[in-house]
Amino acid sequence: MSYCVHCGVKLADYHETCPLCSTKVLNPNAKIDPQTRDFPEYREHLKNKSPDNMKRLFAGTVMSFIISIYIIILLLINYLVNGQISWSLIPAVSLVYIWFTVAFPLLRPGQTFFRLFTYDSFATALYLLALNLIISGNIAWSKFAASAIIFIWIIMAGIFISDRVKKWIPMIIYYILASILFTVLYAFMLTNNNVIVHLILPIYVSVLVLTLLSFFMIKALIFDITSFLAIVFFNVAILAFAVDMTVSHFLTHSFQPTWSIFVVCALIPFSLAGILMRRIKQLRSFIARKFHR
Repeated sequence: MSYCVHCGVKLADYHETCPLCSTKVLNPNAKIDPQTRDFPEYREHLKNKSPDNMKRLFAGTVMSFIISIYIIILLLINYLVNGQISWSLIPAVSLVYIWFTVAFPLLRPGQTFFRLFTYDSFATALYLLALNLIISGNIAWSKFAASAIIFIWIIMAGIFISDRVKKWIPMIIYYILASILFTVLYAFMLTNNNVIVHLILPIYVSVLVLTLLSFFMIKALIFDITSFLAIVFFNVAILAFAVDMTVSHFLTHSFQPTWSIFVVCALIPFSLAGILMRRIKQLRSFIARKFHR
């Protein structure tokens, strides 16, 4: 039998704290059974039930009931007056969207921000598609808005994933694939696909590849302003040549460089000068080390 060091109350073998003053019991010889507690049902009751969660569930249930009643009333009035369901679909779809973005999260407490953002993003995209389909009978403008919303979600998803992955290469590949798929999706949605496929998409891929090439080349070297400028000038010259060839092939169906020749002739000497300056610095450092030896 042991006693509390603070108030002197008798303590049972399973007590971890004093039942009177809540002082922690430090008895290395005592065998504590984690399943044995004072008032176990009362403690589990306090642990499992949260007043905030109960309020959210109640609010979500009430909102769901009210929205359901409004949708049913709108559909019935439209059908009884016009003999068909037409204009009531717009407020009904709007109420469903409100339920999904407001009431549904209340019915599922404890959701993360990213999960709620996912719900809202896809709900908004579907709402715009449904609204455009009801009003116009097609998805002429809503497909672009919905695609933009999904692309924003992809970017946000990459940010949340990068917090867990913490590696550059997988995230770069993720963004490359996402942006290419998004561009291809827009190409097929536009009426004039030829411009996107044969002009915009090749230029976009050229910019993306050369940007990543510059990034990895600069990251692989110790930062030096001459090396940085040499890499940038070289890749910009290549990019100008690639863009000029793409535009020339799209317009004349032949590869005839025009303005890019001047850009290449202007930037390549600067790039070579930067590389040469770096080599001279390395040579001077090598000679200085040899001299001091």
